Amino acid sequence: MRRNTRVFFSLVVVAALLLGASLAGYAAEKKGKLLYFAIQNLGDMGINDLGWYAAQEVAAKYNLDLTVVEGTADPSVRVTSLLDALETGNYDYCITASWYILDDLLANMAGYKNTKFVIYDTSPLTDFSDYPNIHGVAFRQDEGSFMTAIYQCLMTKTGKVGAIANQDSPILNDFVTGWIAGVKFFNDTYGKNIEYTLTYLSDMTITNDYETASVLYGSGHDIVYNIAGFLGLGAAQASEEAGGWQKGIFMIGVDYDQYTVYANSDHEVVGYMNVATSMEKKIKDTVVNAMSGIIEGTIAMGNHRYSLAMGGVGLSYNERFFQVTPEEVQKELFAIEEKVKSGEIKVPSYFDFNSYEEFAKFRDDRSFRL
Repeated sequence: MRRNTRVFFSLVVVAALLLGASLAGYAAEKKGKLLYFAIQNLGDMGINDLGWYAAQEVAAKYNLDLTVVEGTADPSVRVTSLLDALETGNYDYCITASWYILDDLLANMAGYKNTKFVIYDTSPLTDFSDYPNIHGVAFRQDEGSFMTAIYQCLMTKTGKVGAIANQDSPILNDFVTGWIAGVKFFNDTYGKNIEYTLTYLSDMTITNDYETASVLYGSGHDIVYNIAGFLGLGAAQASEEAGGWQKGIFMIGVDYDQYTVYANSDHEVVGYMNVATSMEKKIKDTVVNAMSGIIEGTIAMGNHRYSLAMGGVGLSYNERFFQVTPEEVQKELFAIEEKVKSGEIKVPSYFDFNSYEEFAKFRDDRSFRL
């Protein structure tokens, strides 16, 4: 009898364990579904990959069922790919960038009221007040680019600095506004006359980036800010051909820590040692924090600007930065950075201008001040 009792008790324990495991698995499955929509393709080492890293971290943190859909480079299918995924997937959450798809997404938002969105890299002028299920992430790329210009002005030996923007558009011109403001601030504050040249790419290719950077380096610009994402592979090669860091030739990357990414790439990146720093949009960190706040109910919806002080943007302070940056430059750079963070130095934004013409005057007239 005792033996039978022990057997029965053992079976009960096993059944309880199996039931508990089953219920645990059931609970895990019920924590929600997350869609990550890449506006183009993964593998860009930029805006798409950074969002993907954020989505994976969120999914792991909250045990969400994660699906990724790539919009591809074909604009004719990008929007329909997103809308089809939302309509068929019944997702609780969605992470995506604003580029190319925002207007169409908002026009169809009535069908996705039960999905909570984090949409990153938005214009700060975008109004989400009619969309209580959206948290927008707008970056203060103007502040980050201001600091980039300060760094270039402190580092240049030729007195000539350059910047390459991949297109003449509002978000890119916000970078441009902050960058030019930084050079003008430096000249006014330090009594210098650092020359600056801004160039827009004629087409968004690595080849055109290489050609444009080569012209800048060839005309005496010894440190070039490449506001063109992964196209900076072209500028990196141009910097190497111009003599590289051994001759004081540097480039500054954008969006992500390009030196670290290039240094750890499976493929050799020509000129990666010349990347002194990068102006990062902290996409992964801000998106993870935003989605975590949504899931936990601790963050407000609507469009939000993530500044230098909030950790939304900033230069890459990696090993290469400290290797190539003199201590006196670091000290001055950090002092100015603290003044921007505190609000003592106010950086203008492209979105502060009343018109494109007003921005163009600020950009093109070296004597014009706001």
